[in-house]
Amino acid sequence: MATAAAAQTDTGKPARRKRRTMSPDDRRSALIRGASQVFREKGFAAATVAELAEAGEVAKGTFYLYFDSKDHLLGAMWEEYVDGFLRDTRAMLDEGGAWWPSLDRLIRTLVEHAVHNADLHRIVYRSANAKALELCHASNQRVVDLMCDFVARGSLVGAFRARDTGLACRLVFHAADGLLDDLISRDEPIDLEEVTASILELAHRGLGDPDLA
Repeated sequence: MATAAAAQTDTGKPARRKRRTMSPDDRRSALIRGASQVFREKGFAAATVAELAEAGEVAKGTFYLYFDSKDHLLGAMWEEYVDGFLRDTRAMLDEGGAWWPSLDRLIRTLVEHAVHNADLHRIVYRSANAKALELCHASNQRVVDLMCDFVARGSLVGAFRARDTGLACRLVFHAADGLLDDLISRDEPIDLEEVTASILELAHRGLGDPDLA
């Protein structure tokens, strides 16, 4: 007859928790969600694959069906973060609009997305190793390409002007990225409007806003 002791097997050992049946996509998402918690609590370096698998409610062997290593998993977390930004900005750019207001909205979205995902930034830039950082930087390149493609199209019609608009665009992105990483790493409140205004000022000056002439 079932009793409160049913949580144990006949040998007296705790029964294993049954793992939920999930689709491959759901299981991959569960691993990413679980890893976020583990990395926050233990740090990237100290976290083990066994702990990551447990947090994602899969067996350790199953973990390797989805990720080659915890570096790969962290890279996937960052890629998911980048995908969210690209999804938002592409939808915004598809709406059309004047060049400068659209660039302003793109930069605002970039800053807001980074600040709202501050925990992930701290995990990546405080404790990730070279392999994980390489994967994250590869994802970042997609953001640079989107932004610079937009600026290149605008420069063809004279909306953006600089000695080299491609280099100027990359300068703005990497300056913004470096500033955000520095501010996020301090664990202090971030004045979102002030940071955004400073990055927009750099972009407008660097890309030749005619209203500043």
